[in-house]
Amino acid sequence: MKQQKFQLNKFAWHNLSDNSDEEIRYLRDNFEFELGHLTDCANPPLRPKIDLAEKYIFIVLLFPVYNKKSGIASISEIDIFANKDMVVTVHKDEVNVMRDLAQKMENEPRFKEKYQSKDCIHFLLDLLEELDVSLYPMLNHISWDIDSIDNQLFTGRERELINKILNIKRNIVAIRKTMRSQKNVLEELEEYAKDYFGSRSIGKSEQMQFLRIINLSSDLWVHLENHMATIDAIQETNESLIGFRLNDIMKTLTIFSVIVFPLTLLAAIFGMNTIEGMPFMGNFGFWKVMGVMLIGVVFMFYFFKSRKWV
Repeated sequence: MKQQKFQLNKFAWHNLSDNSDEEIRYLRDNFEFELGHLTDCANPPLRPKIDLAEKYIFIVLLFPVYNKKSGIASISEIDIFANKDMVVTVHKDEVNVMRDLAQKMENEPRFKEKYQSKDCIHFLLDLLEELDVSLYPMLNHISWDIDSIDNQLFTGRERELINKILNIKRNIVAIRKTMRSQKNVLEELEEYAKDYFGSRSIGKSEQMQFLRIINLSSDLWVHLENHMATIDAIQETNESLIGFRLNDIMKTLTIFSVIVFPLTLLAAIFGMNTIEGMPFMGNFGFWKVMGVMLIGVVFMFYFFKSRKWV
């Protein structure tokens, strides 16, 4: 079982880096958590939320995980049970912040000592702040990718840019999904924190940290909106360039057709056997055929004109 326990003076942190049946049984046997919350841990609902139980707060948060090899951002869930005596985190060990925090708590005595005299809410707020701050390098990477694509516009590589643009949009959508409701969750946590962590533990510094985390969440959302607007504009420009190139190709083909069509028409006209091959034509068969063709041209012209096609 992937479970770590860090006992501090005022609270304990239980870190479960998997959500398999073994970890869920551990939670069921050692804590008085509601069955619905354990089910959420085992079968992630993939939406941020906060539930107020009788003895604890249950928080579901989503965070993006960027794969450098594939260039794709996936979504990972972090479940948190918290009150004044404990913090229990359940995750898939995919978010670097959770992994780094556990390693520091286990291997760096000074880091652990920092929380010995702190209340549980202080550790929880630091955890939430670190998770949000960790998203800025990912947004910076997306910004660099957008700038790279922007610099490649008007270079004749429009078709190559299509996949790159769509990959960036997919990553932005994935991150937006994780951040869409996070601010509401944080605001609700701030509202009910005194009921679960004690009014004495929520001082001015904790209130300022709550405000800082909520502002971080809002700032991240603004960055995502700006990135989405920018990549949408780049995609529209790229599609316009592709359209212009297709129009140029069609123009070239049309000119070629106009050049070849009269030659084909003349060859067809002078290749007609109007004397022996066509009945009822007589000696003036050639001119009769020309008259029929002229009548057809005039009829079709007026037909198109009546339909306002020309």
